Amino acid sequence: MCHRIKQDYSGNSYLGLHLGTQLFRALILDSKLNVTYVAQIRYDVDLPEFKTTNGILSDGGPGEFLANPVMWVKALDMLMDCLVKQGADMHTVVSIAGAAQQHGCVFWSELGLRRLCNLNVNLRLHEQITESAFELTRTPTWRDSSTDVQVREMEHTVGGPAELSKITGSRAYTRFTGPQIRKVYTQCPEQYERTSRISLISSFLASLLIGGIASIDYSDGSGMNLLDIRKKKWSAACLDACAPDLARRLMKPIPSSRLQGRIGDYYVKRWNFRPDCMVVASTGSKASELAGLLVENDFLMLSLDTSDVVVMPLKKAPRLEDGHVMCHPTRRDEYMGLLCFQNGGLTRKAICEDVAGGSWRHFYEMLDATPSGNNGNVAVHFRDREIIPTAKGTLRWDAHISPMSAECIRGLHRFSTPEIEVRALIEGQIMHHWSIAHEMGFHHTPNTKIIVVGEDSRCQSVLQIVADIFNAPVYQRTGVEVSLLGCAFRARYAFYEHRESACNCHSCMMPTGRRTRLSFDEFFRDVPSGLKLAAEPTPGCDKIYKPLIERCSQICQLLASKSSVYFFHPNV
Repeated sequence: MCHRIKQDYSGNSYLGLHLGTQLFRALILDSKLNVTYVAQIRYDVDLPEFKTTNGILSDGGPGEFLANPVMWVKALDMLMDCLVKQGADMHTVVSIAGAAQQHGCVFWSELGLRRLCNLNVNLRLHEQITESAFELTRTPTWRDSSTDVQVREMEHTVGGPAELSKITGSRAYTRFTGPQIRKVYTQCPEQYERTSRISLISSFLASLLIGGIASIDYSDGSGMNLLDIRKKKWSAACLDACAPDLARRLMKPIPSSRLQGRIGDYYVKRWNFRPDCMVVASTGSKASELAGLLVENDFLMLSLDTSDVVVMPLKKAPRLEDGHVMCHPTRRDEYMGLLCFQNGGLTRKAICEDVAGGSWRHFYEMLDATPSGNNGNVAVHFRDREIIPTAKGTLRWDAHISPMSAECIRGLHRFSTPEIEVRALIEGQIMHHWSIAHEMGFHHTPNTKIIVVGEDSRCQSVLQIVADIFNAPVYQRTGVEVSLLGCAFRARYAFYEHRESACNCHSCMMPTGRRTRLSFDEFFRDVPSGLKLAAEPTPGCDKIYKPLIERCSQICQLLASKSSVYFFHPNV
């Protein structure tokens, strides 16, 4: 019999934070996992002094997509104020978990570390963590593609792209953190030399919360081209190929479920957080989406957001030619496969502004005015440099253009109507996603759920296109952003794992003497996933889309071959 006093956790709440590309969001769940408070800061709108467009500074060089980390600091300060003004009692928050846009990094100065560890409650966060806290005030984000030289250097030093993929789960990619760090080391050696610590944006968020430098978690660390994803430690060969004395600047990586520490005293005094509030390791946005789905098996997630991403859970780590294998955020020794597409929501937004004056209602009415398959009209829009394949440009084919003709290289300047343009965009994106996922071995069974999440997953017509092209039922999760929910779920589980399940009495132990601790999946097994069937494949859809998918792949190959001259032979 347990003689310890039974704790009452009914008044507890759990905070999730998501530092995204275009906005910073917060969510509080009560003890019954009901959403009680939601807040957000839009960088372009709420922080106009930073002069960003879609969260990115406008003064970057070719291929550079940069942000000022002070903007994120100020956004966090404003977000906390927003929650309190709504009436949130921060003293009830017992644990916090965060997520952030992947791959981007922050270079801390020595002065920045001292200020971070000695925050003054009489000043706002951004009045202390100023630009002098960082060696670089223009820090790379996941959209940056300016590191072709560093990609080739790292792959060559390690032994080729296959060897790098074998170690880290991915060949080198321009947006990955390793090549970005190498670019700073080679082009800004003085700033690199002065850098005391390097954080991912996710661990940067956790650092702000604990008032000290937080460690990088295994899952988000998998997107750096530096972590040995099987041994769960930095690869010496990859570190050496990147920059000198890098291990010290990164510190040791930790499991995604590990506590980073307790909330900093600054937050206790300013916003009335409880001193024992736990801060869990922050992770990447897509890993957090995976945690927020509460679906154990047989699913493929398609995220339609700023970038479009295909994610699938994996028991073992396969070796992929392209795409990424990353450590799973909630299942020890398991993985997730991830395919990221640069031209997602921002491309849809640009076309919406072009053909519909920025009206999404009018845009989707245009989509509904055209038939499935678009009468053979196909388009691929790589307005920004695409990741898979490495390509940039736009190419439109109607049903009469042959892939063997000279005309196929030029394509059409425009389709005859804006309605055709809209459907060609959406179908072209989804066909491209399906094609790359299929090539990478992301196969699904007849029982597999296609779960569509993200800002652009709310249109029924888009969901129907996904169902028809993937030829599988599509499910949608209602309610708040899945990545943000994943943060709050991870915070809730951390409190269970590190506080509730810590009892060692006889009734709480198994016969073997071990605690009856539930896994993340077991803990949330009875919590409704919130999934609802949103669309089923239209009979005969495979006959419509199978030939169009082939034509879409041919367009992508043409754009890749044209782009390779510029990207890999820039002086030609």
